[in-house]
Amino acid sequence: MPIYEYEPVGRDCLICNNRLEILQKVSEEPLSVCPYCGMDIRRVVSRPQFQMRVPTDPDRAAKRGFVTYRKSDEGTWELAAGEGPREIRRRPGRKAEDDAPDEPGELRVRE
Repeated sequence: MPIYEYEPVGRDCLICNNRLEILQKVSEEPLSVCPYCGMDIRRVVSRPQFQMRVPTDPDRAAKRGFVTYRKSDEGTWELAAGEGPREIRRRPGRKAEDDAPDEPGELRVRE
């Protein structure tokens, strides 16, 4: 069963902290009233999360146009299948927690 997020309509709620998560069946209708405070609520789009439980084959993915990399060392990934750079390295002195996706030059690519 998925977890849906709801937020109050029109004003803030101090009881629900302006956002609540409800475990519901896909077939259930969206809630319109908060079960905790009684305010009008609406379901909002949230970030999806999923996990692949079937191992993927790099060669099969490459036949469909995907490039697959395998972690070879700390901060280094090597090409497993597909067309692309043979190695990708993180900039020296950087940790994974420090990465910001919008910073230029975060990864070094070796052709």
